Amino acid sequence: MSECTSANVRSSIADWASVPVSSITSQTQLDGLGGKSWPDDAPSLVTVLESLCDTTIPQEDYELFEDVEDIENYLGIEGPSNE
Repeated sequence: MSECTSANVRSSIADWASVPVSSITSQTQLDGLGGKSWPDDAPSLVTVLESLCDTTIPQEDYELFEDVEDIENYLGIEGPSNE
């Protein structure tokens, strides 16, 4: 099983949006990423993150996420220190 790390979360976000993982930073906006609409297109990513991090993310919570940092903070993980 994968670990709930910043690298794995960002990889999942990149896969979801069909963008290179190198383009994902803590400040990357979720709405519009790779043509996705947030939160309308969020459920498929949320399902992956819930499995990755063994948690539940209610819709009323993920609707408030604006950028990658919001997801990482919610999941209680630290982003890379080099940003």
